[in-house]
Amino acid sequence: MTQNGLIRTIEIKDRSGRVVGTKEVVTYQGLLSKAHDEGLQRIATRLVQIPSDENGRTAIAKALVETKKGKFDGIGDANPENVSTFIVPHLIRMAETRAKARALRDAVNIGIVSFEELDGDGFPPGETDLGSGAPPAPTRASRGNGRTAPRTPPAGGNGNGHTGNGALMTEAQRRYLFRILAGQGLQQEAAHEYLKEFFGVEALSQVSKARATEAIDQLLQEAPDGAPQR
Repeated sequence: MTQNGLIRTIEIKDRSGRVVGTKEVVTYQGLLSKAHDEGLQRIATRLVQIPSDENGRTAIAKALVETKKGKFDGIGDANPENVSTFIVPHLIRMAETRAKARALRDAVNIGIVSFEELDGDGFPPGETDLGSGAPPAPTRASRGNGRTAPRTPPAGGNGNGHTGNGALMTEAQRRYLFRILAGQGLQQEAAHEYLKEFFGVEALSQVSKARATEAIDQLLQEAPDGAPQR
């Protein structure tokens, strides 16, 4: 643990439980303490989506953090695919914590992913997270229906959908991506073609779990109120 509890080093394990490396992460406790030191004035949260069978048991929350420097928001999601088993009964609370952690990271200018944002396998949902100090958001282009869409894949990718971490996009993630795009005006084949171009792949079966999670995060940021329209 370093910097007064702000940053800690954790072990990264594969699906067999073997340690394959280490990673530095920030803690929610440390972020909150640093935010208070920098003049935290308010934290407000809102539940955007209640988990249900229809949405893959995905809870989505939005957080607003206000400090002397301004207002910062963040979106957090939690579903059985990206949390550990013992967190599954607490998806709403985990989504809220992740949303607050992301907003706090922007507020205090920390680009390192938080421990609370790690998924159930011990890997962060995406190798990078777009926040203060991270690379700028990709250039956007119109979809032709009045909305905007990313021209390039989320930051942190390698130009194709598969990152080589062994875990491919789950069916639940695939369905959720299509629901998000349907809410933004793209359906069925149009959504399928858009996602192939988005990830830079010939088939969606090539997309990794981590890249799919990055895409979900990015597309949610562009959706009204951070959630798919229904």
